[in-house]
Amino acid sequence: MDEPTLSNTPPVQLRLKHAEYFLSQYRLHCGPPVDAYWLMVGYFDAYLFSLATVWDMSHPEARKKLETIGVFRFFKALRNVAAHHSILAAGVSENKFPRPFSREVNVSAGGPQNGSSRLLFRLDILRQILYAVEAERPHEKKNIEVACSYISELEACGVKVYLEDIMEEAIHAVERAIPLT
Repeated sequence: MDEPTLSNTPPVQLRLKHAEYFLSQYRLHCGPPVDAYWLMVGYFDAYLFSLATVWDMSHPEARKKLETIGVFRFFKALRNVAAHHSILAAGVSENKFPRPFSREVNVSAGGPQNGSSRLLFRLDILRQILYAVEAERPHEKKNIEVACSYISELEACGVKVYLEDIMEEAIHAVERAIPLT
């Protein structure tokens, strides 16, 4: 995006464009050919910030619509955890909470690489983290309740929940809910 376009882009649209960019970069660094876990962690954190601040940049009517989107509230809760408590995507020893992800690495023997390194949500651990945050920060109760409800929806699907799939779902949900042009 060139500077004149950037200067004329509404803040909500700019934040969502950033979230889309960080998702694309996250995917690029899942491999192959590049498997860069450090960059995956950074792009995930940047995505959380960009997506969650769509709410901050929105007018009150749009905020009401965003508050009805479970996947958006889920990521907003994750952003709050990442901002105040732990680096979620990294197993850093001094994190307040355990990492709520598992890393799935596909290995190929002999031939070209055919898989990637992907992060899976550990929904049980994530729920425990959110409840611990709620105990410390009761004013976040409503957002955490919605996030935990979304976790229940994911669990009911009975399939592996990959980080980038849910990131993309959130972007599309926001685009459908609020006008961006």
